[in-house]
Amino acid sequence: MTTDSGTATLVEELRERAGAFVNSHVDLWVTVEDDGTLILAGQDPAALFQAAADWLGDGPACAVVDTRWERGTGEPAHTLRLYLRPPGAELTPQRTAERV
Repeated sequence: MTTDSGTATLVEELRERAGAFVNSHVDLWVTVEDDGTLILAGQDPAALFQAAADWLGDGPACAVVDTRWERGTGEPAHTLRLYLRPPGAELTPQRTAERV
C-alpha cells in the first residue's frame, strides 16, 4: 500500500510526538504505523480512552476515520487503534484486512 504525501507528513508528525507522549503516559505502549494508524495499548481501558482523548486534543490536527478495539489474554490486555488522516484527506480507512 502506498501513502500520499499528506499522510506521510502526518505520520512523521505523529511519530515525533509519540516519544514525549509515552513519557507522560507511562503505563501505555504507543506506536504509529506507516499508514497513520495510532496504536495505544495497556492494561487499563479507561487509561487508553483518556490517552486517546489527550492525543487528539493536543494535535496535530487530524481526522479519525475509524477505530478498532482489541482485547487480548496477555500484556497488553487492551489495544485501541485510531486510523488517522490529515484534515481534508479522503476519509476512508485503507485497511487490507476485513473486520471480523
